[in-house]
Amino acid sequence: MRAKMAGERNLEMIISTGVPVSVHPASAQSATLHARSPVPQGRVHTRLGIILPSVNTVVEPWFGAVAPAGVAFHASRMLLDNNLTPEALRRMDEEEGMHAALQIASCRPDAIAYCCTASSVVQGLAYDRQLQKELSERTGRSCCTAMGAIIEALRAIEARNLAVASPYPDAIDQMEHGFLTQAGFTIVGTANLAISESFRLADPTTDELIALARRAWRPEADALLITCLNTYSHTVVQALEDELRKPVITSTQATLWKLLRMSGWIDPIDGYGRLLHSH
Repeated sequence: MRAKMAGERNLEMIISTGVPVSVHPASAQSATLHARSPVPQGRVHTRLGIILPSVNTVVEPWFGAVAPAGVAFHASRMLLDNNLTPEALRRMDEEEGMHAALQIASCRPDAIAYCCTASSVVQGLAYDRQLQKELSERTGRSCCTAMGAIIEALRAIEARNLAVASPYPDAIDQMEHGFLTQAGFTIVGTANLAISESFRLADPTTDELIALARRAWRPEADALLITCLNTYSHTVVQALEDELRKPVITSTQATLWKLLRMSGWIDPIDGYGRLLHSH
């Protein structure tokens, strides 16, 4: 792993001591969202940290809208080039990832999620596991990655044969299939949208996502997986489960599920599939 930058050392001091250290304003960007109903000051029971690619416009609004009252979300961001390539994703992780983790850890969240599916996909299963381990060690918090959350969610619903849908360009889509195969799953059906601009990953409509899922679906699949945390996949989960009569897992839904469970919240959330309702 790369050497710590000066800013990271400063942030680690804040995390461990609670004493502020001078940090350049340009490197101290964060945003806060609250639960579904405004939480009066002093009534937040759980703080949860989310680390996002800079282009993501999906996670903060949805997590804040559906989380239980008393849960607050706080975010830090990693600069991601709009040209969505494996190289851009690796560069984001290398140059921005750990610093963003230390930023968000300074507000002392109960748990942290690294909210990028594709950056793990393009670097492999061993990398993803090491990233989760290093995040926990460096921040002193319970941490998960998006792909780690997805794998745990798929195991929770006892799925092995998967139909996989993604918005990714072909190269990243193929890497995703390899990642899931290495993790022990069998891919029986696939479809992707070949979107090559990072910001545009959030463009597909509900109808387009349902059509994508239907292209990927195979009757022999145990579950449907829709990936990418910058896609509104959670909006089609319930409709697809009702249609397919099989579980549907998405990056957004699985990451929220894992983050809540890590912090001790087990309340069911309705309307987004059996994972958030029953597991």
